[in-house]
Amino acid sequence: MRSLLVVLVIGCALGVLRSAQADVPFASVEVLRPLFSQMLGNPTLMRLDAVPDIYEGGYARISVYAEHARIKGMLVDEMAIRLIGVSFDPAALREGTLKALEVRDSGIYGRLRLSSVQEFLRQQGPVREVLLRRDGDVVIASGLVDYNGVPTRVLMRGVFQVYGEPEIYFHIEALIVNHLPLPYVVVDQLERSMNPIVDLRSWPVSFKIRSLRSTADGFILSSQTDYSQPCNDCGGPEIRLTP
Repeated sequence: MRSLLVVLVIGCALGVLRSAQADVPFASVEVLRPLFSQMLGNPTLMRLDAVPDIYEGGYARISVYAEHARIKGMLVDEMAIRLIGVSFDPAALREGTLKALEVRDSGIYGRLRLSSVQEFLRQQGPVREVLLRRDGDVVIASGLVDYNGVPTRVLMRGVFQVYGEPEIYFHIEALIVNHLPLPYVVVDQLERSMNPIVDLRSWPVSFKIRSLRSTADGFILSSQTDYSQPCNDCGGPEIRLTP
């Protein structure tokens, strides 16, 4: 009798193991790679490391490092993200879609050049030409904008701001049009219409942006308040150096 019980227990254990193994193809790196590549705008280089969990669509950890990614059309020179304890909808994965059901923790780190921001602004509809420069953390933008079909010279001073949400805002400190400063009411209306500059809420996973600071040639955004170092909780140096 005892031998029969042992056989039954072993048989059940093997059945569970086979079931878990059958689910692994839907919780593998190769399933995630094209989905994250698409989410990041098909970067020129992307490294992905994942640790599948025991259930379908579940991952204990996912780390991604990308170069020349694009967020809503804006070129990002370097980006690293990390997800801890994430569960994706298995049915959506089979259809080639990332749909996060639960995430225990997440982080993001990105580095972009001032020239990339400038090129992004040049692609916007009413902008004819724009030149960006910095004065500390203040961004100064000058250029031509179509206003009611008329080319209008604009000079704008402002700063990027983050609030621990998946968005980046631009606060206008001064706006001069055809050499005349505009009143606060007009500036406030323009600021409301253009913000948020970057919005990650449409991504399958929301990443909190807690810092955005100037560097020698651009900006660094991060989920950690210490923006000066690569975010070890957002991808880590090990994924960056993996061949």
